[in-house]
Amino acid sequence: MPKVSIIIPCFNQETFLASCLNSILNQTFTDWECLLIDDGSTDKTEETAKKWTAKDSRFFYFKKQNEGVNQTRNFGLDIAKGEWIQFLDADDVLDKNKLKKSLENDNGENIVITNFAMISGEEISEPFCDLSKYEITFENLVARWDIDFNLPIHCVIMKRELVGNTRFDTKLKAKEDWIFWLEIFNKRDVQSKFIDERLAYYRQNAHGASKQFLSVYMDNFTANKFVFEKYDDYAKSLLFNRLNLQNLDLNNNNFHQKNYIRKLQRTKILKVYLNFREKLSKFFNRS
Repeated sequence: MPKVSIIIPCFNQETFLASCLNSILNQTFTDWECLLIDDGSTDKTEETAKKWTAKDSRFFYFKKQNEGVNQTRNFGLDIAKGEWIQFLDADDVLDKNKLKKSLENDNGENIVITNFAMISGEEISEPFCDLSKYEITFENLVARWDIDFNLPIHCVIMKRELVGNTRFDTKLKAKEDWIFWLEIFNKRDVQSKFIDERLAYYRQNAHGASKQFLSVYMDNFTANKFVFEKYDDYAKSLLFNRLNLQNLDLNNNNFHQKNYIRKLQRTKILKVYLNFREKLSKFFNRS
């Protein structure tokens, strides 16, 4: 039985898949299996994946009908054999020491989180949030998510025993990771460790699911409803405070935007333009 099962859902990721798998092959910790689960790709994902299964017997390829990333990750959890579970999206990469540093100095933890950085084209850039800013707990996952705190899925490695029967909500197309982490961190036996090193890399992919803003917006309702209905009054109050903070931030942004527009309206250039547009409109109306 391998020590670690790395679960990689793939859907039309021929562009980045080789880079992702290379970061697995280069791991300094070598006792792993990598489960490549093709969610009905129509590009050359299968061809790329099979090159890697031929290269190294620790890579395993599975193809299934298209059901979405949540069902694909759940499929991986169902077949994983490792003591530890590491998720990785097919357009992201891991530092070569991610597994080694996560598993060394074992003090009985069953979930280990590392910090991360961004990949923007060929450049490494600052992360969109700093995981060292808050203790990673159920409370902070409810209260700070999408304000100044998120937990990218590949920053985490956790024991399969801790995951148990917990699975991703297949009704959601966004926020599924948030709900999954809430379910995990709400368990009484969570023993976590944080490593403040950037050992995971999150790619800014314009075509990724997280960029489908309408889907993200609509699934906010479902995810918030789940939290409100599933957890106790304390969690409800944390959620209420988070929504208020998000509304305050939105209103502040709108206020600054309105002030900016008012300043523009007072400039001479805009006044000249508006005067010219009015005269032009009158001219064409007479024609």
